[in-house]
Amino acid sequence: MNVVLATSLLYVFEQADWVGKAIVILLMIGSAFTWSVMLTKWQQLRRARESGDAFLAQFRRDRDPLHLYINNYESSQCPFYNIYRLGAEEVSGQFGNGRKVAGGYKTFGNGGGSLAVVDSEVDTASRSVVNLDTLRGTLGRAIDQEVMALESQVSVLSTAVTAGPFLGLLGSAWGVMQVFASMAEQGSVRLSAVAPGISAALLATVVGLLVAVPSLFAYNWLAAQIKRQTMEMEGFADEFLGAVERNYVTN
Repeated sequence: MNVVLATSLLYVFEQADWVGKAIVILLMIGSAFTWSVMLTKWQQLRRARESGDAFLAQFRRDRDPLHLYINNYESSQCPFYNIYRLGAEEVSGQFGNGRKVAGGYKTFGNGGGSLAVVDSEVDTASRSVVNLDTLRGTLGRAIDQEVMALESQVSVLSTAVTAGPFLGLLGSAWGVMQVFASMAEQGSVRLSAVAPGISAALLATVVGLLVAVPSLFAYNWLAAQIKRQTMEMEGFADEFLGAVERNYVTN
């Protein structure tokens, strides 16, 4: 059955003129590209979700919000970590190069791979250094960067949803026009004479819809997932900001 269908589609494709064939080939290339974008974005969101769960579990284990940063924890594929890192760097920069702990200063980002134990509170003078408004702005910019990374290439799908049916319609309209022109020249209206040209014209519409329909569903799903991820990143930023305020800012 599949062989018969493939043979029929190939026969219909061969009946089209060079304009119709060019449009169908263009749509097929676009279909391959959109499927590549769908799979890439799905994998990106899956990695972000899995790494995000692991990072949040690590972050919430310790009372000190800078504990992971002090101990050089890294997870570059995790949006939460990228937001956390920029926020922790901002807090580190406001403190200077170190944080006062029992027995001296702990330098940020230059320690070994093992987790250090911070066993004292930051002193009152150091607490007054943290500017929460500046930190909030840094976290906002970090979220914007992560959202842009998640939304990259998603516009390709919206373009496919819009352009696919129109290109297919163009191919069909061109094919039908050629059929009627041929009928006028030959003076024949037999079904056997016009059917191949009509089927070739409709092929472009079918391929255009095959490009647009999966892209529409994928675009809506990705938009919903990115919106959810954005809300979770904003929630984490508020959580981190609150933890910094509790641990490093005096009222």
